[in-house]
Amino acid sequence: MKNTIRGLLAMLVLASTSVFADSIGNEAIKALSVWTNQNGSTLYIDSISDAGQISGRYINRATGYNCRDIAYPVVGWIYGTAISFATLWQSQTESCNSITSWTGFYYKGQISTLWQLTINGSTSPKQILKGSDIFKQAAKSDKKSLVR
Repeated sequence: MKNTIRGLLAMLVLASTSVFADSIGNEAIKALSVWTNQNGSTLYIDSISDAGQISGRYINRATGYNCRDIAYPVVGWIYGTAISFATLWQSQTESCNSITSWTGFYYKGQISTLWQLTINGSTSPKQILKGSDIFKQAAKSDKKSLVR
């Protein structure tokens, strides 16, 4: 009887482990994807290298911040469900004299992050602005080649 119960428990543990592994293994952030956060800002992931390095663009639409409605370059990394990316708020049309970095994870179709914004010339960690963003996949990027 004890062996039967142990056997059933072992099978239950193995079954739940494989379901957990499948749910993580099937979730992935993909290139050519578009993500929008709760403030309407948009992250475009244009490419992901085999090593997990990402590149893309970020358009800020958060109220109370400058550098709005301009695409700024994004660089970062994806490692499984973990993600980290940053942007330098510098373009030909506007500079916000700062860098923002986001770090978080992908789970159940969302990217949950914490961010920190550092202004050039800061002299104390107390001057670093902090917050959180949750990104939901918006729509697939519609990049098409001109070559047929």
